[in-house]
Amino acid sequence: MDGIRMTTLGNILLQKEILLESGTNELEILVFNVGRFTFGINVAKVREILPREEMTALPQAHPSVLGVFQLRNNVVPCVSLRKHLQIEDDPGSDQQIILTDFNRMQTAFTVDGVARIHRISWEKILAVPAIMATGKTPVTAVAQIDGKLVSMLDFEMIADQVTEKILREEAVSNPHGLPREQLRIVVADDSVTVRQAMTAMLSESGYTQIHAFENGRLCWEWLDAQWKAKQNLAEIADLLISDVEMPQIDGFHLTKRVKEHPGLGTLPVLLYSSIVTPDNAKKGEAVGADAQISKPELHRVVAIADELILSRGGRAAAPKPPVVETPRPAPAVAPAPQPVRQQPPMMEQPETYAANPALLETFRVELGERTDELKEWAAESSHDRRALLRTLHSIKSAAQVVPVHEVSRAVHQMEEIALDNMRDDASIVGPLTDLADWLHDLSQNRQRFAALLGACPDLSPAINA
Repeated sequence: MDGIRMTTLGNILLQKEILLESGTNELEILVFNVGRFTFGINVAKVREILPREEMTALPQAHPSVLGVFQLRNNVVPCVSLRKHLQIEDDPGSDQQIILTDFNRMQTAFTVDGVARIHRISWEKILAVPAIMATGKTPVTAVAQIDGKLVSMLDFEMIADQVTEKILREEAVSNPHGLPREQLRIVVADDSVTVRQAMTAMLSESGYTQIHAFENGRLCWEWLDAQWKAKQNLAEIADLLISDVEMPQIDGFHLTKRVKEHPGLGTLPVLLYSSIVTPDNAKKGEAVGADAQISKPELHRVVAIADELILSRGGRAAAPKPPVVETPRPAPAVAPAPQPVRQQPPMMEQPETYAANPALLETFRVELGERTDELKEWAAESSHDRRALLRTLHSIKSAAQVVPVHEVSRAVHQMEEIALDNMRDDASIVGPLTDLADWLHDLSQNRQRFAALLGACPDLSPAINA
C-alpha cells in the first residue's frame, strides 16, 4: 500500500482526519484493485479499511452478498465486488474490506488490495456523469490520477442493485398552499437517473419551472449569466438543489460561489447527496447550505423545498376562497370502465417491470436518440472515447429509472470494452454496432419491446478478446 499500513489508513479514515476544507473544489480518492482493474471511491464515503472478516451467510441473499459480520456494535452486510462485477477469482482475492458509510447505511465491500489516497481537483474528474445504471453498471466517472485513468465505482448503484431498489416518484401534497407553478427551481446533479427522478418528483408536485444541469460548472455559468442579464433574483430562481459529487465544480464549491455572490447570496441551497453524513454535513454548513439530505430521502425534497422558500420570505400563496365540496351520492351501479382506446398506446411490459407505462415510453424515445449517437460515433473517422462513454452512461442512467436490466448489462459490457485503453478504436466498432442495432430495434418496436429484450447481444467474447 505504498508504505501506508492498512491499520494506519483505516484509523485515518475512521477519524476523518483527511477531510478537506469546504468549498476547495477538491476531493480525496481511495484507489484500490479488484483483479486486474483499478478503481476509486470518494473518501467521504469511506469509514475505514479492514482485513477480511469471518462472514455469516444469509439464506436467499443476492449472489454478490458474502454475508454479514459484526463490527463493534453493528452487524454489517458485505458485498464482494469481484462477484458483483463478474471478475474471475484469483488466489488470495477479496482479502481486504472497504467499509462505506453513505445513504445512512454502512456497507462493506471486499477488494483485493488498497493502494493509497490521492487528493485531486474535481476538474480532474472526466465528465462521464454517473456512468452506470442498474444491473451491472459500476462506474460513475473517470478520474485522472498520476497520468492514469481510474474508474470511480458507483457504490450507491451497486447497493441499489443488491437490494433491488428502484427510484419511484409520487406527488407530494402542498399543505402551505404555495404557488408552486410560479416558483423557479434549479437542479444540479451529474446523475441522469437522479436528475430525472428529481424533476419528476418536483413536477408531479406542482413545481413545473425547473432548470436542470449535469454539473456544477454549467449550473454556475447559467446562474451568473442570468444575474448579469436580469439583476433580480426573484426572476432567476427561488431554490437551488445540488448534488455534492459532480465533475468540474462540486456541490460545496457551487454553494460557496452562490453564497458569496452579492446578488445570488440569499438563494436557498439544498444539498442532496449520498454522502450527507453527520461528519460531511459540517462541510455543507461551512459553505452556507440551508439544508442537506441524503439521496434515499427523495420524498422529502418537495417538503423541504417548501420550507426553504417560505423561510426566505418567498412568494406567498394567493388567498384562496374556501372550497366547499358537495357530497356526491354513491352510484347505484359501478361506473363503466373507460374505453381502452382513450389511453395512449404503450409498449408491452414484462411482469417484472415496476415502472409506469409512460416512463417506458420515455425511455424508448430517448433510446432512439442515443442509438443515433452511437451509430454516428462508429461511422466517424476519428473517435472521442469520452463522448462514447457519455452516451453509454446516458443510456444506462435511463435504464436504471425504468428499470431495464437487459439494457444495463449489455451497455455495461460495451463500456468495459471502451474503457480498455489497450484496444484501438477499430476493435470497438464491431461490438458497438451490434449493440446499436439491438438498441435501435428496441426503440422502434413498441409492441415487441419485451420480446426483443430476450435477444440482448452478448458482448463478453469481445471483452476477453
